[in-house]
Amino acid sequence: MNIKIYPLHYYTQSGNLKPPIFFYFTLLFLARTWALLIISVASRNTGNKILAMFYPDKTHFYLGLISGFIALLLFLLSGRDHDKHYWLSKLWQIGYPFLLLSIITDFALQLYYLSINHFQYSLGASLQLVIIIWSLLYSVRSKHLKASFVRHN
Repeated sequence: MNIKIYPLHYYTQSGNLKPPIFFYFTLLFLARTWALLIISVASRNTGNKILAMFYPDKTHFYLGLISGFIALLLFLLSGRDHDKHYWLSKLWQIGYPFLLLSIITDFALQLYYLSINHFQYSLGASLQLVIIIWSLLYSVRSKHLKASFVRHN
C-alpha cells in the first residue's frame, strides 16, 4: 500500500490526518435541512414560515433531516480525538462509506424532487445538483479525504 505523507499542519496533535476543508463544505451542504431547522427554532415567531418557504411539503423536510443525519454525525465526529475513545475511532473509520451513502441519498432525493416537478428548470435545483455532483466526484477522487478516515497510529 502506498502511503502518502502530507505536510505537518495536515495532522492533529495525536498524529491523525485532518480531513480537507472541502469535506466540511460538503457536510454543511448535506446537513442544510438541519441548519434550516436550527435557524427556524432560533427565530421563534417566523420559524414555521421559514420552513414552509423552503419545504412546502413536510415530507420533503423530514427526508432532508434523515438524509442529513449522517453528515451531522460525521461533522460531530470529525473534531474528536479518536485515540482516546475506541468506539469513536471505529465510528470514524467506517465513516467514509457512510459519507458516500449520504451524498448518493441526497442526489437521489434531488432527482426525485425534480421528477415531481416534471424536470422543470429551477435555479435552486440546478445549483443543488451541481454542488452534490461536485461533492460526489470530490469524495470519490480525493486521496486526502479517504486517508483521513484511516487511523495512522
